Amino acid sequence: MNELSTLADIGKIMGGVVAALTLIGTVTEWWKKGPGRRRTWTKNFKQLAPGVRPAYVEALFGEPAFELTVPVLSLTPGEGSRLSVTERVWPLATEGYLTTWGSESDVVAYSLTTTSKRFKPKIRMGSSWYSNGPALNVRLGRTRLAQVSNALDLPHPEEIASWKGARRHEYYEVYYFGNPGHYMTWMCGVSGTGYRAGEAGAMERLGPENSAFLRGDLIERLPVDQQQELDTYRTRAVVNSLMVQGMERLNICPEVPRSGPDYDVVRTLEKTPGVFGKIRIRRELRRVEGRPGVWEAVRRRLPRRLLRGARGPRPPL
Repeated sequence: MNELSTLADIGKIMGGVVAALTLIGTVTEWWKKGPGRRRTWTKNFKQLAPGVRPAYVEALFGEPAFELTVPVLSLTPGEGSRLSVTERVWPLATEGYLTTWGSESDVVAYSLTTTSKRFKPKIRMGSSWYSNGPALNVRLGRTRLAQVSNALDLPHPEEIASWKGARRHEYYEVYYFGNPGHYMTWMCGVSGTGYRAGEAGAMERLGPENSAFLRGDLIERLPVDQQQELDTYRTRAVVNSLMVQGMERLNICPEVPRSGPDYDVVRTLEKTPGVFGKIRIRRELRRVEGRPGVWEAVRRRLPRRLLRGARGPRPPL
């Protein structure tokens, strides 16, 4: 009898353990897909590196939503050739994008872009933890461009890429840390797709012969007005995209370079806003276009006698 009682107690304990593990697994899955998804995205991004296989990226982020072929210009010494790579884009709900560039066998560059004020991942760029080289924690959506070079105690970036079109613009700065940084190149960018993209305006092409690329040592040779404009922009602009490249240095889309996804591609996935979002957007569009607000438009259509009555009762004689 005692043996049966002991077995029953053990069965109850095992049942409780199984129920607890199931509950923990359910809560963990809910956390990863819900409130904790931003932390999961950031953690998975930190597990990437140049040269990983595309299947490895898909194991972390799932299948990409877009896959297209884009031109690149190889800047590796002795190369200098134009190539094509495959660009893959993963939407991170409505709060950001993961973008990779590479072939069917490896990834040569990847980036993380935030599109929401709620998603502000902190990424360490520069030298590894096992060296005494310069490094900096960049928080997307908050860190400003000027703060990056100041924190690294550098007079200017290695290179600047900038261009402005009729409705799109891009900008990024290049930093390289050599062996302490595993020979990786980092691009701190203001992606036109990202959060606070147009807050500081946009920069024209600054490179020679209307090129989008300007070497860092040529910044001081710019005209004074362009230098002042660039300094003002770097002080105000917020980093919303961070790209990482390996030993092979590439200019992706050399005519219109970018550090994140192509806005004309990803905007097709824009989610329809809610009721209050629609009201806010329409009010903002009316303000930008110089049109009167809804109440102002209605007021103009009302007869004068109703408008006189709306102003209140007449004062006593």
